[in-house]
Amino acid sequence: MKIPKKHTLFYNEQKYNYVQFDDVLAFNEFIDYQATMLNDHNQQTWDFHKDNASVTIERQKDWFGTPIPNNIEELESHNSFLGMDLLKEIQPQIKDKLSVYLEYLAQSELPKPKIAYNDRGLGVFSFDRASMGMFKIHTVNRSTPIQENISKLNIELGKKQLQTSVKSVYAYFKDKQSSYPSLQLYIMAGANANVKGNNILFVGLACAELVAFMEQRGISVEVNVMLGSHFRGQTALSKIRVKRFQDKLDTNQLLLMTSDPRYFRYRGFKALIVMANYFGYKIPQGLGSLTKSLGNNFVEAINKDGFVFEQSYAMDKAVREVSTIITNYKNKLDGNT
Repeated sequence: MKIPKKHTLFYNEQKYNYVQFDDVLAFNEFIDYQATMLNDHNQQTWDFHKDNASVTIERQKDWFGTPIPNNIEELESHNSFLGMDLLKEIQPQIKDKLSVYLEYLAQSELPKPKIAYNDRGLGVFSFDRASMGMFKIHTVNRSTPIQENISKLNIELGKKQLQTSVKSVYAYFKDKQSSYPSLQLYIMAGANANVKGNNILFVGLACAELVAFMEQRGISVEVNVMLGSHFRGQTALSKIRVKRFQDKLDTNQLLLMTSDPRYFRYRGFKALIVMANYFGYKIPQGLGSLTKSLGNNFVEAINKDGFVFEQSYAMDKAVREVSTIITNYKNKLDGNT
């Protein structure tokens, strides 16, 4: 397994220790491998949280979200978002909330390109459009007796030349701006202890809608998840890429990493302990905290062109995050920053 490089930077009098991962698989492999090499203090901290997880399950608390896991083994092997019933309930609500904002933004900020047709060969040939006026013609080549016989034979065999009365059969995007820059999106995963498990869902769902909105307008989007905590004057953090610019968004993976309390409050906790250990720190038993604007400050330090989706544990706040990012993106295009 490739050992990732350690990075340390100072920004606004804060110290950030972080590691970058190209995908979720590389991140999970690293965490599981490094968890076998914890120092005594961090091992005791991890044992404490495993024991606490067992007690939470036994008491049927929904701290890990719903459905409640049956045992620790389910938490350890959890690699697929399981809150689909809740997803079906919440997704239409957040779509409905977002629709008012997105309708306005689509008209005033980032209109979606419309398909138009031309007869100059510009764009992609549309068979569906051509077929609306398609007809067959019978031509006989009489240049030689052989060619005449071939032409007659093709007619008998049904091999007739097809033409269309529709002239504009080449499709292209009208008024499409090819100069839209790509969007690098960063999402702060997880939640502090006082947040109910299912409320973590809003972050990932709103982000998925944002990605769809931007990509429908020809804007390439990269999505990175940040998982970390602040303790004793410094931050230990992982930056995991969950979507490359050219890839289709894997909603399951996004929800797993950003919005699944079953993942974050077990494997995510393990990751926080491992990252502290990797940089030589002894993490507190409470695992530190997600301080206000931790994600914004970190992204501002490593990529000033990045956009941050901070913690949003209520539907209205998540919707406002989406609207704010789209508006800020457009302002950057217009040079209003």
